[in-house]
Amino acid sequence: MNQRTKPRCGSAGCRPPSRSRLVRLSIAAIASLVLSFDASVILNGAQAYVTSGLPAHTHRAFLRRLTDDICNADPGTLTAQEVKNAPMLMAAWADAPDKLNLTGENGMERVLAVEGLLKRMIDERRAGNTEAVARTQDYNAVMKSWAMSGERKAAALRVEQILMSMQNMYQSGDEDVQPNQESFQIAIDAWVRARDEPNALIRAEQTIEWMTKIYLSSANDLAMPHTSCFYPILKCWAASGRMEAPIMTEQMIMKMQDLQMQQGIHSARPDTMCFNIVLSSWLKSKDITAEKRIRQVFEYMDKCHRRGSTDIKPNSSTYNIVISSISPAVKKHCDMGGARRADRILARLEKGYLAGDESLKPDTIIYNQVIDYWAKTQSVRGHYLNARCVLDRQIEMFERKGVRKCRPDVTGYTSVIAACASTFGSKLERRRSFDLAHATFHESS
Repeated sequence: MNQRTKPRCGSAGCRPPSRSRLVRLSIAAIASLVLSFDASVILNGAQAYVTSGLPAHTHRAFLRRLTDDICNADPGTLTAQEVKNAPMLMAAWADAPDKLNLTGENGMERVLAVEGLLKRMIDERRAGNTEAVARTQDYNAVMKSWAMSGERKAAALRVEQILMSMQNMYQSGDEDVQPNQESFQIAIDAWVRARDEPNALIRAEQTIEWMTKIYLSSANDLAMPHTSCFYPILKCWAASGRMEAPIMTEQMIMKMQDLQMQQGIHSARPDTMCFNIVLSSWLKSKDITAEKRIRQVFEYMDKCHRRGSTDIKPNSSTYNIVISSISPAVKKHCDMGGARRADRILARLEKGYLAGDESLKPDTIIYNQVIDYWAKTQSVRGHYLNARCVLDRQIEMFERKGVRKCRPDVTGYTSVIAACASTFGSKLERRRSFDLAHATFHESS
């Protein structure tokens, strides 16, 4: 009778597990071990845990279990460790990574979890536990969860309600819930996200006005408006594509300057980013006067810088927008002076960078734009030579000055060749353009 022989290691019957299977088994073992620990032990690492490499469903199960353990406990029964770690758990929910999929349809899960934890802390305090104190960062976690919930207008209204309650409690003597700049910033962001509310941006501006009022009245010394409070409103106006967007962004800048000059709130002063957003708004407006207005704002920024301003100065993005604004004049209206204006702006950028201003470092895109403008200005005699001149400056900036981000590419070489191909005039002129195109082609190969 044949006996079944025991397979040797390495044979088909005793094949070692694959590396990927070992990793999956290890993750599963760690997950079950973590979920089996007592909540008071692992709450300390809540924030570290949710940023680890474990699967998203394990993260959510972990947060859900810890939240339920605290919320389902009877008032007055929380341990000192649980009271200490409840705010950490609220922050873990509010700052949960995107992979946990707690936005959109699942956004309310985060909101209910954080609000439940905050309510549990309040109930614990009412039950006589003096260690259970709901603080500003806890309310901020609730507001942040609402702002990211995807509920739009409903979320913004709830955030505003919580913020006003915090201010009222603070004015009534509860210094633990004093709204700070982050609190107001969350409220502004919530209104910016409320796309289903036609007056959302107006409501966001009203939040800043309320900040200013309570700060100047000494009702809250942490409500001082800051430049960052204006960024989301400016960006939303610029991205809206509405006809009045450029005017609204300019008015916002004027309000910031009024806060700085008239009210003495220097933290709200506009900076380069604010002005760049205004320029971007004009660029997207397709207004016939956009190029002229962009140039005026640009010159104002340059004037501020020359007078000693450290907050307002054109950077490479500013120059890029200014040169981009010339595109309609060259491509649609056949403006013969458009390419020359762009070339002069580029020369100012180069001069500033070579003088030591690192914020004016040119890139490939800005050179390609100017070369393309010259290529399309066929009515100007020697336009192909001007296009090649810009390319030569780009090559020198890349090779001799070491500016890696302005490396010449196929777009620039192709535009120079196209400029040569569109040359008309005498036979000698056309021969010169052909020779230049031929040399450029071989150079790009």
